Amino acid sequence: MSSLWSRKRDLIYFGFFAIHIPIIFLVDAVPVLPGLLDNPVSRQLRGFYIATYRDKFFEGPVPAWFTSYTWMEILYHVPLSVWALGALLRDDPLIPIHLLVFGFQSFITSWTCLMEVWSWEDRTVAEKQSLTMLYGPYVALGAFMALDMFGRTRSSLLDKSKRE
Repeated sequence: MSSLWSRKRDLIYFGFFAIHIPIIFLVDAVPVLPGLLDNPVSRQLRGFYIATYRDKFFEGPVPAWFTSYTWMEILYHVPLSVWALGALLRDDPLIPIHLLVFGFQSFITSWTCLMEVWSWEDRTVAEKQSLTMLYGPYVALGAFMALDMFGRTRSSLLDKSKRE
């Protein structure tokens, strides 16, 4: 088992999960769990976000599919992210399979949001570009993570096959 500091990609994933959990609770999940998550910090962060980026997903009537993505964050991302923090530290052998699923799911959901943003006719190109700078890294990290974990899983299975 090697140190997390020597596994640069895993260190990036660890940093992502450490940041991802509070963002879910302070920004993303507030509309679906308002009584539980509504607090001054969340209100201030969400207010800043909405005023700065004019993200329609956080402003007015939210599409049902986006609400389902928020529930995926609460029910899937949060438990997986908490588990991943410890698993990355331990170099758990199940990391590749779990992060393959997570990466692919994150890529698809973030890509969907980004495509919707670019279809909005009531936003300027500059506003869409700003939102792309926010959603784009999730798209890129999801794709990178899924490809990385696919490669790790593939290598592991091929090595096992050769040993047998």
